[in-house]
Amino acid sequence: MSATEDEVAIRGTIGYETLEGGFIGVYCHYDSYPSHMAPILHAMFHIDVVLMVNQALARGGIRAVSGINDFELFSAATLSGGELQRLRRAAWPARREEYAYRKCLDGRLEYIDSADTPFVWGERPGEHLLGPHAD
Repeated sequence: MSATEDEVAIRGTIGYETLEGGFIGVYCHYDSYPSHMAPILHAMFHIDVVLMVNQALARGGIRAVSGINDFELFSAATLSGGELQRLRRAAWPARREEYAYRKCLDGRLEYIDSADTPFVWGERPGEHLLGPHAD
């Protein structure tokens, strides 16, 4: 998978809830708007998001997410130590880009929009649930 002209540079933070209730997340460059990103992350299992985020932290971030377990990473060689450190998040909410997402241990997907308003995906009209966590 590679970035195309159809992808939009709407930046986001994608992360997961830790056993202690914290947050570990990483920068994502393309298509982080909720109508694209949220159904994909909601359909993924917590462990799949953990694996994606941890791979991305080692490689310098996520360039794009196209589908469930279909993502493209940056090359770690393109980032300085300071930039790589900026990608790591320790607190929720931690939105530095337009949107932030946290895959919860119970399968829910929380997200924060550019106005710092928190939501749970699927609780608002028009939000469609996909995958194993759909009702």
